[in-house]
Amino acid sequence: MLRISRNNMGPVGLWWYTVDRWMLFGLIILGCIGLFFSLAVSPAEAISIKADTYFFLTRHLIYCCVSLFFLIFISILSPHITRKLSLLIFFMSLIGVFLTLIIGISSGGASRWLPFFGFTIQPSEFLKPSLIVVIAWFLARSQIENNKWIQLIPLFLISLTVILLLQQPDIGQIVLIVLTVMGLMFFNGLPWKIVIGLVSSVILGFIFLYFNFSHVSLRVDNWLNVWFKTESLDTRPTQISSAIDAFENGGLFGQGIGEGWMKYNLPDAYTDFIFAAVAEEGGLFIILLIIFVYGFLIMRGFSKILGIRNYFNQLAASGLLLIFGLQTLFHMAVNLSLVPAKGMTLPFISYGGSSIMALGICMGMFLSLTKKNNPRAEQEKTEYNYSGIQF
Repeated sequence: MLRISRNNMGPVGLWWYTVDRWMLFGLIILGCIGLFFSLAVSPAEAISIKADTYFFLTRHLIYCCVSLFFLIFISILSPHITRKLSLLIFFMSLIGVFLTLIIGISSGGASRWLPFFGFTIQPSEFLKPSLIVVIAWFLARSQIENNKWIQLIPLFLISLTVILLLQQPDIGQIVLIVLTVMGLMFFNGLPWKIVIGLVSSVILGFIFLYFNFSHVSLRVDNWLNVWFKTESLDTRPTQISSAIDAFENGGLFGQGIGEGWMKYNLPDAYTDFIFAAVAEEGGLFIILLIIFVYGFLIMRGFSKILGIRNYFNQLAASGLLLIFGLQTLFHMAVNLSLVPAKGMTLPFISYGGSSIMALGICMGMFLSLTKKNNPRAEQEKTEYNYSGIQF
């Protein structure tokens, strides 16, 4: 086991004794699980596009290594620097999202990716954690200074983000961001009138999306047909029907690693439907193990948040953990046909470079904000209470 002397009070030594190592190792375990099942599931997709058998596995390994670097590097930073870093990432991601509308790579009717040295990058993935931290900062300032006008800044930022993502379009990211921001506002303490107004806005927004975006209405209709009009379903396998069949085929112990058939029928089995693919090959016991790891991380995370004294750190960490938990929940719900398909990855397990690296940044920020006995705590507390709304 890695041992670092307590006399080593450099950045690494200080980090090792202040960071939540249980959270860190839990996230690394998820990454290892993702690599293992990428080895079992992704070769089918590589063969179908006539690439090297381990094309996606090799890239997945690279993404995981970069994500681990981001996770550890950012977690070493002080919360003060993490806050500044989030602002930088937010502006760069916002510019990136705008550029996707001009020079972005289109796929499946959406323009969400930018070319980057032989790879593609999805700026909206990096926008999520940075936006949450920035919004948490202004909400915290509003609460501490008792100035409700500051809350107009987060409303402007979320409106700008939603407008840009609608142009791509990326409905899944919009849903995730809006729900996370609503959770932040709830944590920050909102009157019931505003809560009711937000819920009403979400309902009206969903109605707008349903009637103005054909792919949204198609996915919702297909989902409703699965539950209420099974006789109208197409006999050809769809994402939803194949995912349900995968769970049924998996049973308790699974078909065996590499023995599932779902990966041969769906092009997204190693990304958006990895949970179903794992269920088919690993069975219920493996699925319960994965759910346990996610549950442990979320419960452990909120227990750490309760011990934070700095209000901004507490609010921002809550938002970061919430977006991690909601993305996990949505992926599993889609795979179980509990909600319409959204095209959302399973954190640290699904293949996807931008998603894995952005999640490394997200949880790196979380670990940075929740470190114990931070020697800068008193200094940051003074900055927090008397420095205005400057970053």
